[in-house]
Amino acid sequence: MKTENRPARAAAPAESVRRAAALPQAGELRIRQIEAIPVVVPLLHPIKWARGEIRNIDNVIVVITLSDGTQGIADAPPRPTIYGETQQSIATIIQDHFAPKLKNLDAFDIAGLWAVLDQYAGNPAAKSALDMALFDAQAKHLGISCAELLGGTPKTLPVNRRLMLGSNKEMLAEAEKMIRQYGFRAWKVKCGIDKKRDIALLRALRRLVGDDHEIAIDCNQGYSSQDLLEMSPWFEEVNVALIEEPIPARDGAGKRFCAERTRIPVSGDDSCMTPDDVLHELKLGGIRALVIKCARTGYTQSRQILALAKSFYTPAHNGTQADMQIGCVAAAHFASTYATPHAHEFSSFIDAKDHVANEEPVIRNGGLVLPPGPGIGLTLDPRKMKKYRVDL
Repeated sequence: MKTENRPARAAAPAESVRRAAALPQAGELRIRQIEAIPVVVPLLHPIKWARGEIRNIDNVIVVITLSDGTQGIADAPPRPTIYGETQQSIATIIQDHFAPKLKNLDAFDIAGLWAVLDQYAGNPAAKSALDMALFDAQAKHLGISCAELLGGTPKTLPVNRRLMLGSNKEMLAEAEKMIRQYGFRAWKVKCGIDKKRDIALLRALRRLVGDDHEIAIDCNQGYSSQDLLEMSPWFEEVNVALIEEPIPARDGAGKRFCAERTRIPVSGDDSCMTPDDVLHELKLGGIRALVIKCARTGYTQSRQILALAKSFYTPAHNGTQADMQIGCVAAAHFASTYATPHAHEFSSFIDAKDHVANEEPVIRNGGLVLPPGPGIGLTLDPRKMKKYRVDL
């Protein structure tokens, strides 16, 4: 039998061999423990929106500890008026239902994680926190950032400032203060209640910040389709970049009708809570921009939503659900994996009087500077956790 002369295989570089040997083999690294820790941290001032407000950060800190001691963390914000979850319900569903079934799961088995989570209806913040905490643990074990694990690289991201609801004078004064203190160059303005007030505020804000600042508005479904058509010329006059959920979320025909009659992209948020929702809205043609909120879709479903947006040539940007430090930074790692023409919503953490992490993200010149380090770059401060922990 004739023997083929094959070239000898090149030896793998020593560094590659060492790195490969350091990686966990299937089944070696497992989930050892899952904790859901309720905390209450005071805010500098209440955060209000159309369907509610919060006066404290009454979130749940989720901690996943792996068999080698690595800990991944995430922050679950309860929003009963939006998702139907409370601090109590998040802690209970995680500790009593998810944790027992996820114990000893392979630490890199994200599909296995969601096979368990999908057995239960609802609970988006609880599920998303578990998803992101496991990604954080994986990245910390590997010594890389979550951005890198997700296919990107950590970077400074342009962020907007959501102006607190108040009189027009108060909101403009806050904008001036935020420019001086943080250098913001992008703004999110709550509209949809008083049309004359909305026009006056947006005109005054544009005069204050100049033509090179991005202004997006969030109507929280406050307008009818007719209201939006009447307001669109005024929004175009002040060069509004995005109109987020201007009319009722389920008025698909109305959104499409309006989207075809204004040059300003209508952005989906309340109508786009799941990948299924997003696909429905994109196929309908009523939105031309999209908000991704990792607090309700984790990293796994956020990637699915981003893929849908790209498939429909629709720009996306990251939003937050009044998230605090951990939530904003975790979402920013996801936002580091894609390009967008719009500023992200990662500034709500500056509204807190304190935080429970050792490290501190920074907003400078209107950009969020991520803390260095593996995972999301944050670790829990035991003293702060003890100070703010509550028993339910």
